[in-house]
Amino acid sequence: MIEDEPARPRLRSRPDLSAVLAVVLALPGVASSLVVLTLIGKLAWPEYLWVVPVAWVVAGAITFVPAFEHLLLPPMFGVQRPTPRQRDQLAPSWQAVCAAAGVDSSRYRLWVDRSRELNAFAAGGRAVAVTRTALDLEAPRLEAILAHELGHHLSGHTGVSLLIAWLELPARVLARLVRLLADALPHVARAFGAFGRPVAALLGLGILAVLAFLDPWLLLAPLLGPVLAWSRRRGEYRADRMAAQLGYGPELVALLKEWIVRHRGDERRWWDRLLSGHPADIDRVKRLKDFGVRP
Repeated sequence: MIEDEPARPRLRSRPDLSAVLAVVLALPGVASSLVVLTLIGKLAWPEYLWVVPVAWVVAGAITFVPAFEHLLLPPMFGVQRPTPRQRDQLAPSWQAVCAAAGVDSSRYRLWVDRSRELNAFAAGGRAVAVTRTALDLEAPRLEAILAHELGHHLSGHTGVSLLIAWLELPARVLARLVRLLADALPHVARAFGAFGRPVAALLGLGILAVLAFLDPWLLLAPLLGPVLAWSRRRGEYRADRMAAQLGYGPELVALLKEWIVRHRGDERRWWDRLLSGHPADIDRVKRLKDFGVRP
């Protein structure tokens, strides 16, 4: 008589510390956006300057409506709906992962990323995307990647991601304009010859002073960057652990080891690693082994 395979644990959807920190650390960016929108409202409609920021926040609520989420994902993340052939490759693996976790696979929508890199990501409240290269993986390894992405959803890492992206958009546009001005300072320095450096320094200080007066929240973004990146790395470890709880740990470790060989380890500079939301693959392997995963 063959013994039944031990049942895998059913995972509950519950926000973890990384998800909570992502919301908290997004507050300065959201506040900066509201300042930008209030200034726009003051210029466009001084008597009702509050209308623009309020309307923007209300419009952001549509990101929780499935139909609008599906409309926003392609332009924001560069994904597309899978072809019939791609769906035949992807759907069985996704259904197997959801069955192992005890969740309804039909609640989520599958997407294909146009990138040729081997990757996958979760977004919004219902989206899971894989690259075309990932679709060519053997079923167990594709399931391991999908289990990791399901872990992000169940840990609450993506539930408000679209809303935060929407609310932070005005601040991001302003930050991009400031960066363009900063990139122009060396050209200004050359134009002034011997006096170029002092002039560029004064202009730089002037830009910072204007920002501090108009939108002080924007100045906090560089300071919070490392903390936000650390929080996101915690989220990646959490998603790996949830995939391991579903029985996909060995396949995930094997896949990460292949990536280590392919990328020749982690050649990023320490500052880039500090600001990256993705931990080094070798660190992910170590955490999985500490959790008890054996290849």
